[in-house]
Amino acid sequence: MRNPHLDKHLAAKAGVKNPASSVSSFFSLSAAHAHASHSILSMDIVLTHFTALEALRSPSLRKRLAKGQRCDANLPDRPPTKEELTQAMSSLPDSVREIDMPEILLDHDAPRSRPRHVKTHRAISSFPSGSAVELAPGVRCVSPEHLVVQLAAMLTELEIVCLLSEMLGTYAIAPGLEKGMFSRDQPLTTPELIKGQLEQLGPVAGTAKTRRALKMACVRSASPRETKLSLRMGLSKARGGYGFEVLSMNDPVEVQRIHDSMRTGVRKPDILLRAPGDSGASGVTLRGVALEYDGRDHEGAEQHAADVERHNELTAKGFNEYVVTRRQYADLDYMDGLAEAIRRDLGIRKVRVTRAVANERRCRREKLWHELEGIDGVNWSCLTSKDEGERDPDPDQGDDGWDEVPVEAYGFE
Repeated sequence: MRNPHLDKHLAAKAGVKNPASSVSSFFSLSAAHAHASHSILSMDIVLTHFTALEALRSPSLRKRLAKGQRCDANLPDRPPTKEELTQAMSSLPDSVREIDMPEILLDHDAPRSRPRHVKTHRAISSFPSGSAVELAPGVRCVSPEHLVVQLAAMLTELEIVCLLSEMLGTYAIAPGLEKGMFSRDQPLTTPELIKGQLEQLGPVAGTAKTRRALKMACVRSASPRETKLSLRMGLSKARGGYGFEVLSMNDPVEVQRIHDSMRTGVRKPDILLRAPGDSGASGVTLRGVALEYDGRDHEGAEQHAADVERHNELTAKGFNEYVVTRRQYADLDYMDGLAEAIRRDLGIRKVRVTRAVANERRCRREKLWHELEGIDGVNWSCLTSKDEGERDPDPDQGDDGWDEVPVEAYGFE
């Protein structure tokens, strides 16, 4: 039952002189407007592909994504209008909202269309339950698990390995920030969640490559450089790596704190390499080798003392430790020598090969280094083409933030 006083007030607001005869039409218009607003909100806009990646990397969405929540998505059978898209995107961070042609996911059976204001993709199959993340009311993006499968068909296998390592790591590439990245408390996803997504999707495009890449990806890496160092150490010799077994990355190791009356403390080595059979060279018990990547110059006495303290605490727990600097990382001869020292530490028997095989493996190691240097997480191979005569990266340039992420890799001068 209507309230006559309310009818009169609404009619006056609308500029109607005869509320008795016009209020019905006013309510009809209001209902139609409410229905239109509801239709916009009831149609999920699902960000996908590189637009979804931009959203997952947004510092403004860090807290929301940290909850790890997944949801379903009702994929539309048509692209949103420009007005619908503007309204939906208005609550998203600038880095996402200002994308000229955001990528939107449509239902697998949606008619093909090429609107000018948005780039559409059709789902590769039926969209699995729980494969989306809510960013704002009515706006979702595909989950990290689904995203890597989508991009697998477009990227090289090594690019997918690096992307997986970021999703499974505690960092996000963000070229707009001073350091080119930011840290997360927890990874966006886990190997188990990705395997679950692969099972849900079945044998569709991208799943086979993702499955292969997942076996090589790093877990809990804290920076792009840690990822690349770990890949060089852990990939098989056939793929250009040194073939060591990476035990963990940034996992806590209980030590006795030398400066604190030998109280129990924790160190988190960047990379731990497993010692076969817990025995090292000359029969000395060794649990493994710790690798630390450090792009800074350690000239200060205080920093040097801290490094020695960390080294001694790890050594006391049965871990040999090596620190790899920016210049050393880029020096293939040095890295080959370091790998040989680690092999001796771990007590791994040296297998003699012919000169031809040795030269071929070195070429593969050099190729791997070049390929990794070309992967910056922004300029993907499917989006850009590089000149064949491009000069090699200079390890002496790009000091600012290089220890966290190679800023020069983003194309900055």
